[in-house]
Amino acid sequence: MRTLHLLPIVAGAGLLIGCYHATQLAATWRDPSAPTMHFQHPIAIFVTKSETLRRTMEDKMASKFMNGVPSYRVLASTDVEDGAAIRQQLANAGYDGAIVMRVANVDTRVVSYTTGRYWSGAPYYSFAGYWGSAWGYPYDPGYVNSDVIVSIETQLYSLSSDKLVWAARSETTDPSSVGKLGDSVMRHVMKELEKERLVGARPAGSPAHGELAAR
Repeated sequence: MRTLHLLPIVAGAGLLIGCYHATQLAATWRDPSAPTMHFQHPIAIFVTKSETLRRTMEDKMASKFMNGVPSYRVLASTDVEDGAAIRQQLANAGYDGAIVMRVANVDTRVVSYTTGRYWSGAPYYSFAGYWGSAWGYPYDPGYVNSDVIVSIETQLYSLSSDKLVWAARSETTDPSSVGKLGDSVMRHVMKELEKERLVGARPAGSPAHGELAAR
């Protein structure tokens, strides 16, 4: 029997403990008119009430973009009242693109169920007669094998035009840690952006995985 432990990943810092993890993009969308992106100063935003989770994920997100900056260095977690004002603040500070992520759902899916066994028969009227049977045929409870699925939404915006450029919904099965969850999701996101040719060529010597931006 495999036991999965799920700590809060939405309301607080979270870890998903499992034996196996895999990510797939369940759905993607792009603006058909969007050209190859070349953001000069993008900001990475992970939406959560947990500051620890936010910093972990935003650091990983920002590391994939040239000149990427995690939003916790710029915005407080309480800056949620006026989206238009925040966009203008970021645009005035020189940020031209934003990649925004949030946990959309955490679900448990049953993989298999093994029924229990229960021995029953005529009662034993002596202790001696019952003793051996009691130990020989104890109740065997059933058990469930299940997977934890973490769904994450990813949105890519041009801050100069306030326009959605690309969006995706990923599903990660049994991530073993928040760090590995972030690595796996970003790897698939970047791969899809490259496939869609929304990622510009990486300059020689750049440590970033890719370069995104809006013209």
